[in-house]
Amino acid sequence: MWKKAFIMIIACMALVGCQQSEKKSVGKKEEKAAESHLQQKKAEEEKATYSLNAEEIEKEPSGNLFQKYIGEKELSDNDKYSKAAEEAVAKYMEEIKSRDTKDWDAKQWAASIIASLRTDVRNTIQPIKDLEVKYNELKLPDGRLLQDVSEDELNEEADKVNVAVLIDASGSMKADVSGGNKMALAKSSIKQFSESLPENVNVSLSVFGHKGTGSDQDKKLSCESIETVYPLKAYDQKEFAEALNKFNASGWTPLASAIQQAEKELKAASEEQTKTFMYVVSDGIETCDGDPVKAAENAKNSLTDLQIHIIGFDVDDEADRQLKEVARAGGGEYTSVKNKQELDEQVTKNWKESMGKTTWRFWLAGNINTINWASVGMANELRGLENNHITSRNRELERMNDALNKLLEDDLIDVNTKMAVSDLIYERTNVIKEHADAIKSEKHNEIFDTADSLKEKINHVTEDLDL
Repeated sequence: MWKKAFIMIIACMALVGCQQSEKKSVGKKEEKAAESHLQQKKAEEEKATYSLNAEEIEKEPSGNLFQKYIGEKELSDNDKYSKAAEEAVAKYMEEIKSRDTKDWDAKQWAASIIASLRTDVRNTIQPIKDLEVKYNELKLPDGRLLQDVSEDELNEEADKVNVAVLIDASGSMKADVSGGNKMALAKSSIKQFSESLPENVNVSLSVFGHKGTGSDQDKKLSCESIETVYPLKAYDQKEFAEALNKFNASGWTPLASAIQQAEKELKAASEEQTKTFMYVVSDGIETCDGDPVKAAENAKNSLTDLQIHIIGFDVDDEADRQLKEVARAGGGEYTSVKNKQELDEQVTKNWKESMGKTTWRFWLAGNINTINWASVGMANELRGLENNHITSRNRELERMNDALNKLLEDDLIDVNTKMAVSDLIYERTNVIKEHADAIKSEKHNEIFDTADSLKEKINHVTEDLDL
């Protein structure tokens, strides 16, 4: 019996020892955790640094409480932002009260507030820096921006240019529009256009759909009637006029085949640096089972520098859509016209402008107002980016002052300390303001200095024009 009692006493002593050992172990763990927490807090306080140098401020990350509570809400409406800012400041006050700050000076307090609540200045300054000053509306007829081309280059000799003019002679071109008969008007406009071509331009004239009638029995004949009535060469007034008189409106519309034939003729006569153009006047859709969009796409891929420009003459919605797609596939432009005046304007002015250097001066002369409007547009965009930065900067200052006032209210700092911290925060804000103002001013000057240089370039290139 006494043996059992002895064993039980020994077991109890062992159990008590184990419990005491576990308590000591738990206690040590808690002490270590508390010590680790204190070390972490101390490390955070030591890391709470800030700069009064603009370039360094741009590299500083946003504050930890800013990231957690504000972030993308920074530029939201007042209610949404204010709620997020209040949460961030409240959390700052909660955390700061758990720290030993009785010996902190103004710099430590400033570092604590700034490192917790600052924005990432880059987010609103970098977009101002990145605003690209590009006058995209001022593209030369060959697609390049005017600002990327030197004045000397604008005055260089023109490149060799080969032009194929294609006229739709389907039966619908017999119709009349305001100003006269469609076929007669098309011939007249093309004659004026060809007469105005400079010496470096070779021109050909092709007609399609000019044989047979619009009847089903004549479809094969008409769809195969694609004829180059004036072969690609320098313009000769008499021969070109005779070529225009060789055909009249008659049958179907083999537009795809006409583009394919013109492509072959242009390719055979063009060198790698030759600029090539197709100009098409048509009043309807493809009716010969071809695919003019694919034909235009293949021609664009085949020729190094090709543009296919199309005028839809008094077309319906279906033809308007198809011809627009053909022009787009051929790297050119599509225009719909309804009468003689519109046709003349497109053929004699816009077609000519599309050729490049030979008519750059005329094109340039009409674009001063475009520069002015583009300048205003970019300046407005810059102002919007600047306003985002000002909002961000003002809100940052506001929440930092809010935290500073709460520290005074809760007797964590005295008035003198508050004033000293406030001076440091304002100094930082002013550094940011001056830095942002300088960047904005530089970008503003770039916009209008570029505009002035473009106007000067235009004036120099066009000063001898009688306009």
